[in-house]
This record gives sequence, C-alpha cells and structure tokens, in this order.
Amino acid sequence: GLHPGLMQMPADTGSLSPSPMLRKVGGALWDRVQELCEAQRYLDAYKQVIAEPEETCLLRLMQHTGPIVEHLDAESNSRLIRRLIHILSAPSKEPAAANIKQIYGWLWQALKTGIHFTASQVEDLASALQRVSSVQSPLPASERAEAAQLLARVSALRK
Repeated sequence: GLHPGLMQMPADTGSLSPSPMLRKVGGALWDRVQELCEAQRYLDAYKQVIAEPEETCLLRLMQHTGPIVEHLDAESNSRLIRRLIHILSAPSKEPAAANIKQIYGWLWQALKTGIHFTASQVEDLASALQRVSSVQSPLPASERAEAAQLLARVSALRK
C-alpha cells in the first residue's frame, strides 16, 4: 500500500520535473531503466517497467521516451494498454492526474499506428475514457475534452 504521509503532499502541477514522490519511488528500477534507454533498448526498458506493479516508473518512462509505440512488440503494447486503462480508471489519483497528457499521447499514437486492441481492451478503454471525460471527472475541462475525442476514436474500433 501507500506509505502514510505520501497522500498529504500537495499536487505540484506547476513544474514539469517529477515530483519528489516520483523521484523517491523505484530508484533502483529507474536506474536500470535509464541505462536501457541510453543503450536504445526501449523494448527491454518498457518490459521491465510493465512487469512492475508500480505505476510511477511507467509514467516516468513514458514521459522520458514519448509515445514510442512502434518500439514495443505486440505483447508489450497490449500489456501497456492494460496498465493505462487501469491508471485511467482512477484518474484523480496521483500520479495519473499529473501524467494524463502522457497517457493520452500514448493512446493517440497507438490508434495512429494501428496497433491491435482486443475487444475487451476496446470496451474497458472506452468505459475508462467515458468516466474521465464525464462532468463528474476531477480533471480540467481541456483534459476532459481530449478524453472525449479519444473516446470517439476508440469507439470507432468496436466491431
């Protein structure tokens, strides 16, 4: 579970640098991941992070590399989409709220490059995006609007 005291930190949305919480978590994992990135072994880097239940490193890596969907194999893309659906399902939780743009960027890129979404992924992603874009969503209007645009694209994948 979360360490007591982490939740009380004010959300720092003003700066682009990772919050102290992001820096503290997954230090050793992040060092390994950065080494893999420096060696241009992006697939290996993502595989490591996707295998960990910890979301912060995943979001940092996405921030670090940008949406490099085409560097991942089908299985890793599929597992990553699952993770993103899970993160989107609770968008008010840190660190999802601070990184929603990264998540959107990855999903746009995945839709553009035409990676395969399973039927259940399409359904789960659509319902997650529906919640994120709804009026009850804790996100700012611009981010809700982008979720609605993504939702339209994802819904078009329904066979």
